[in-house]
Amino acid sequence: MTIARRKFLGLGVSLAAGATALYTAYKWRWGEPTEVIVAILHRRVGDLRVDAASFDRFATEYVDYRKDYRRQLSVLSIVSLPFQYVTPYGWIEQGGALRRLEDNVVSLYLLSTDFFLGGADESRPVSYLSFYDPYASVCRNPFMGPA
Repeated sequence: MTIARRKFLGLGVSLAAGATALYTAYKWRWGEPTEVIVAILHRRVGDLRVDAASFDRFATEYVDYRKDYRRQLSVLSIVSLPFQYVTPYGWIEQGGALRRLEDNVVSLYLLSTDFFLGGADESRPVSYLSFYDPYASVCRNPFMGPA
């Protein structure tokens, strides 16, 4: 029994579309809000010498900090896998919500580390200190440097 090429290609496309639909439905319902934060950090600051476990810790603290956006971040977990490799950042307009999210995540992560305390030196290892919240820890100024 032989199968025609068109039927084979049609079956392959149908299976791929079905798998994509199932993945999307699963992530829509049960996606973790931290997944998109970790994906953004892998893409944007992954070239620095950082501990990847700090991404998970920061993502959990970020979601706790932004409780009102938990559902939107859960829905965005649908694109967390592609976000690890590609970002539409350059094509999004200057005040777009996704662009603001990426900027906010990256800047808060870097402020939560010793990156600026070390003079923003990209060659040295970066350590996660604690979640940077200027209202909770008013004395911590990462731009001040040692006295």
